Amino acid sequence: MKRLLLILFMLLQFPLSFGSNQTEEPSSQKIIGTWYADRNRNTKWVFTQDRKIYNYDKDVFKVMYGYTISHRCQNNSNDTTEFLTFMDRDGNEFCFRINGINENKNGILSLTKLDNGETLLFVNNLNVTTGR
Repeated sequence: MKRLLLILFMLLQFPLSFGSNQTEEPSSQKIIGTWYADRNRNTKWVFTQDRKIYNYDKDVFKVMYGYTISHRCQNNSNDTTEFLTFMDRDGNEFCFRINGINENKNGILSLTKLDNGETLLFVNNLNVTTGR
């Protein structure tokens, strides 16, 4: 009987240890796809797996940047904050603080432009509303 209780106890512990080790998808994966500007749904950013972002207005291509996601951008560095950095062909960098990417599957990308403090909201589906 003691042996049966021990086996039962061990079986109950097994799923708990695996369930607690689940990790959230990294930002570099969550950002991939098409994001529409909340204030102007004709503007869209398309993030690709090969670290490029394509900007479109009314489905007309405007510009392409390389991008990275890390804990630093220019003079900004923080171990708990992620930054999105765009790089143009001339080596200029444009920095954004990532506020959230599809948190709780809400379909919203929230960024803060570091040069002016402006918050930018994007949605990954034209039917998503941000409450603004």
